[in-house]
Amino acid sequence: MRIAAVTLAGALLVVASPVVVHSALFLILSLLGVAGLFILQGAEFLGAVQILLYAGSIVVMFVFVVMMVNLKEPLGPQWAAFRSFGGLLLGALVLVELLWIALRARSWAAVPSRGLEPGAGHVQVLGKVLFQEHLLPFELLSLVLLAAIFGLLVIGRRK
Repeated sequence: MRIAAVTLAGALLVVASPVVVHSALFLILSLLGVAGLFILQGAEFLGAVQILLYAGSIVVMFVFVVMMVNLKEPLGPQWAAFRSFGGLLLGALVLVELLWIALRARSWAAVPSRGLEPGAGHVQVLGKVLFQEHLLPFELLSLVLLAAIFGLLVIGRRK
């Protein structure tokens, strides 16, 4: 329960913090909380991937982009009202969607889990699903990421 509260508090502080670097630090806190929840659920591999991939790489990339953009002045007052209204509208829309999903799926907690096959761990099951059933999307994603890296290199060389 405490890990979930820390995760939620970190997520709220990501949105509420006016300093972008502080938001990135709160994002690390929130992502570490999600990794802790994965570990508590017995999915240690997903917890480790969450820490290495998201809390490490993605947040470092986020901070790098923020420093590359180098915002000198904050948004003007003409954008403050729009940002507040847009945030309230988006928050209300997400709340309505979550309530609608919760009301439609009342019996989701009563569905029993199939569990794992005897002798199979989470990593083995994840590997089988990823490399047997979803091999083509996995390889296409790697090509998209490779194209993104080349695009970043081209953009970086121009400056």
